[in-house]
Amino acid sequence: MAASAEIISKPIASAISLRWIISARDDVIWFIGSVVSSYALLVLYVSGLVPLVPMVAAWAILIDAPHVFGTFSRTYFDRTERTNRARLLWGSLLFFAIGPALVLAGFGLVFFFVAALWAYYHLVKQHYGFMVLYKKKNGDLARIDNVLDRGLLLFAFNYPFVEFIARDPDAMVRVPALLRGGVNGFAKLLLAGTILFFVVWVGRQVQRAIVGEPLNVPKYLLLAAAIPMHWIVLLTPMPNKPIAIVAILTIYHNFQYHRLIWFHNQKYANARQKYGAAELISRRVIYYIAFGVLFGVIYQGPRQLLNNLGHSSITYLGISFLWGYAFIHYYLDSKIWRVRRDPSISKALNI
Repeated sequence: MAASAEIISKPIASAISLRWIISARDDVIWFIGSVVSSYALLVLYVSGLVPLVPMVAAWAILIDAPHVFGTFSRTYFDRTERTNRARLLWGSLLFFAIGPALVLAGFGLVFFFVAALWAYYHLVKQHYGFMVLYKKKNGDLARIDNVLDRGLLLFAFNYPFVEFIARDPDAMVRVPALLRGGVNGFAKLLLAGTILFFVVWVGRQVQRAIVGEPLNVPKYLLLAAAIPMHWIVLLTPMPNKPIAIVAILTIYHNFQYHRLIWFHNQKYANARQKYGAAELISRRVIYYIAFGVLFGVIYQGPRQLLNNLGHSSITYLGISFLWGYAFIHYYLDSKIWRVRRDPSISKALNI
């Protein structure tokens, strides 16, 4: 009987791949299961239990801004990074000037529209990044799978976003007039692409199972958590939707990122002389939280006040300047997590 059980268990074990970024427990809680935070915020807001302004302000100061600070903790506050990436880091500060310059030139609507697109793209890019990490961890790197995974992810995340813009008058007003006529058609194109990629993608997973190729379960769990949440949040009617969904969608992204940063920053342990302030920030969880919230007060405190002061050129200039923090975060994130190009990242993430 024991021999039979062993024979049966071997094909089952080889049929699936379960290699995690940190561990099964940490990944399921922080990278996959933390999607519950978005659903919780959605229910609390749609049911009227949490008002818009307190919800957005608390999220922005206590959760979102600290995750931006997480990027700064391993770049500007890391002595070696300041040396090795000096041009990248100091050059990125120019993002503070872009918004005010465009607002003063009369392109404020275009600036805020592009900023919103980049913000959403950043969310999608992080999900893509986690998917790639799971693909690397689990040896899921066949060309056909790379194409299908990327295509499914891009179409499945972008369709509900464009459909939301097409349905919501407040969102459509924020779109430059030249582009408004094509939003509905673009949404239909993205939906058709999503359906096509999903059918082919599912067929490929069935083929993998039939031929005995390991099935990448962590990747499946990530996609199953992230994609439906975006569809549900973006297609659910709610008041002040363009503002509310920013917090509801992003809180999942925030918790994922905080855990990844904390995992990465363990390389600073007992390395004060080499890394400088980054070691102090990451020495204790409470230090990381305290510094992050302090940054949140400095960054998002003024921004939340400006958002509630009404429409004026001064308000737009202030908000466009503060967008610089987010832009720097988006831009640096696209550069500092390249596992193949930076051996130190592979080492820190155990890849």
